[in-house]
Amino acid sequence: MTANEILTILSEIGNDKRKQMCIKNGASENTYGVLLGELRKLVKQIGKNHELAVELWLTGNTEARWLACMIMDVQKLSLKEVREMTEELTYTDLIDKFIGEVICYHKDAEILEREWTVSDKDNLGRAGWNLVVYRVSEGKESEEALNKILTTVEAELQTASPGKQWAMNHAMCEIGICYPDYTERCMSMGERLGVYRDLKVPKGCTSAFAPNWITAVVNKKRK
Repeated sequence: MTANEILTILSEIGNDKRKQMCIKNGASENTYGVLLGELRKLVKQIGKNHELAVELWLTGNTEARWLACMIMDVQKLSLKEVREMTEELTYTDLIDKFIGEVICYHKDAEILEREWTVSDKDNLGRAGWNLVVYRVSEGKESEEALNKILTTVEAELQTASPGKQWAMNHAMCEIGICYPDYTERCMSMGERLGVYRDLKVPKGCTSAFAPNWITAVVNKKRK
């Protein structure tokens, strides 16, 4: 299956309502609004194919790039390529997908994390802190590393740009969830900072407000 054939399929199964939702969250007009379930079906047909993944990414189409994330070999991407690919991303869900499921496994992920977490660009800030989230979720961080992360979050969370703020908050919550000795500290910090306290949450979803998020996940793990 070629990149052009895949684009044709994507254009035929797109959903306008989903397309508008994607665009609202930062996707470009080059979006079809294909449901994730349909993308997964395509992946089963395609299999791993790094060369095709690169071709799909270069189309700039949102769904093509999503597919690329699922079939590429991250270790075949140079540091320069990763930087360029991430730099142009504006769709928050795709940033999270690309970083949290692909780039987190790159051999130079630590270098990218150091660069991006201090970036003034919102998309790169979100990318960098997504790498922090992945690192923390492994459950192997030292007290020194965790304290450093939380010190930064406490100082910068309230004034961070929207995308970066979301990922920083996620990092704080992940520490509270994965490291029992830090649960109370993270919940108290979240309460004190108040970020997402008043965010409206759809029925059945977990609040992004740290005390609620941490409590919900910890309780679920105990069941």
